[in-house]
Amino acid sequence: MDEKISVHQNARGETVYVYVNEFKGTTYLHIREWYTDKEGNEKPGRNGVALPVEKAEALKEGLEQVIAQIGATKG
Repeated sequence: MDEKISVHQNARGETVYVYVNEFKGTTYLHIREWYTDKEGNEKPGRNGVALPVEKAEALKEGLEQVIAQIGATKG
């Protein structure tokens, strides 16, 4: 899967993407900031996280718990 899904753009113009790729035989789920260099090319930044795809379900469950907590504090 080479498609990057944009989830946020910050004030500096960097975009946070979620995407999947393979590196050295392991498939990773990335959540990473990308920036545009002086030549206009989009490149991955240093800020982000890469998890083996096997951890995607645990990440989803953790996000669901945090979202539920946020919802509970708004009410």
